[in-house]
Amino acid sequence: MFISFIVVLLFTLFLVDVHGGASEEYTVKEGDTLWDISGSKLQDHFLWPKLWKANPQIKNPDLIYPGEKIKIPMEEELRRLELPVERRTPIVKKVSPAPKPETTVKIKKERPTKYIIDKNLYIASGWIADDFSSIGQIIASPTDRVIFGNHDIVYLSINRKMAEGEKFLVIRDIKTVKHPKTGKKLGHQIRVAGILKVTGTEDDTPIAKIISAFEEVQLGDGILPFQDMEPPVVPDVTRMPDIEGYIVESRMNNKVVSTGDIIYLDKGMNDGLEVGDIFGVFSTEPLIKRPIGTIQVVSLKPETSVAIVLGSEKEILIGDMWGMLSTY
Repeated sequence: MFISFIVVLLFTLFLVDVHGGASEEYTVKEGDTLWDISGSKLQDHFLWPKLWKANPQIKNPDLIYPGEKIKIPMEEELRRLELPVERRTPIVKKVSPAPKPETTVKIKKERPTKYIIDKNLYIASGWIADDFSSIGQIIASPTDRVIFGNHDIVYLSINRKMAEGEKFLVIRDIKTVKHPKTGKKLGHQIRVAGILKVTGTEDDTPIAKIISAFEEVQLGDGILPFQDMEPPVVPDVTRMPDIEGYIVESRMNNKVVSTGDIIYLDKGMNDGLEVGDIFGVFSTEPLIKRPIGTIQVVSLKPETSVAIVLGSEKEILIGDMWGMLSTY
């Protein structure tokens, strides 16, 4: 009996490490590696070669299998396993790796561009200028007509050479614009009637085709070199500056305008206006200064500008006042 007790005591002491922990048998789980097990059980990933040495049944340290039982050596046994431990991460092959999740590519949708004004209306809106700066004019047509529309052919007179395929604005000097309150001359109202393209020559006279007619194109209309004009984009932040003035003319020379109409203002870049600025329109009837509509600036000259009527609750007249919406 005494001898048996001594044997059991010696076996127990052999299994208990210096920290009081019993030796452990570990069952390999899916995805385990000797590197991982050394880190979790021996608190040092780089002891994986000693863990391998303590388990001679493992032929290849890169291949261990779920359900396989391995011995976790005690600290005293680790000291006896005098292996040169190379401080490196082993090349391991994890068994039954989890499938990689499918990569989902999110495509960012671009916000569609929103313009203040239709492109054709923007080109056709024209401007107020100091003079009529045409470089040529429409002088005739093969059919002897005097009014033209889309796809019609016309002859041109111009003070420079023209290349086939070159485009031009068809412009018209409408009238001299005067301020409705002061009578001061503001300049010439220039309206764009259409766009034409040179198709060739006949007896050294340029021939052109009208590719866009915003209104009737007429014999005697002037021309200017065409430059593609993108309408202004709705700004992220809308300005409503404290500037005021008067509506001096409308694109089609109507005395009364409403939503969607083009108008001309008596202030421009020199006065601090910017494209996209929004203003209120106010009734000019005596003692009744109240907002009756809104307008937005679409193009600028130094002393004048072009705007579009965004909305109105009653008729807007040439000569009505415009300004900061919170003014009144």
